[in-house]
Amino acid sequence: MQMSDQGVRLSINLRERCRMHDLNEALDDLRAVIPYAHGNSVRKLSKIATLLLAKNHIIMQANAIEDLRMIIHSLQRQLAAQQSSRCEAN
Repeated sequence: MQMSDQGVRLSINLRERCRMHDLNEALDDLRAVIPYAHGNSVRKLSKIATLLLAKNHIIMQANAIEDLRMIIHSLQRQLAAQQSSRCEAN
């Protein structure tokens, strides 16, 4: 038995409402963890602003990690050079 056109439309609308609810909930969760001014006097970020801010935050974090990797690598080379020169001195 097929659903009536109205029943199909209602089913599609329900799925879309659930999808939008899930999307909005996920965006609210994202807003809660990305750094930006929170508070009653601050407007909630739009969907696109939330995604752009999250993208920029991820890029900044990735750059910071890369900078730290370079620092660690440099320190490891310095340490190895110091240890090598100590061994040669003995």
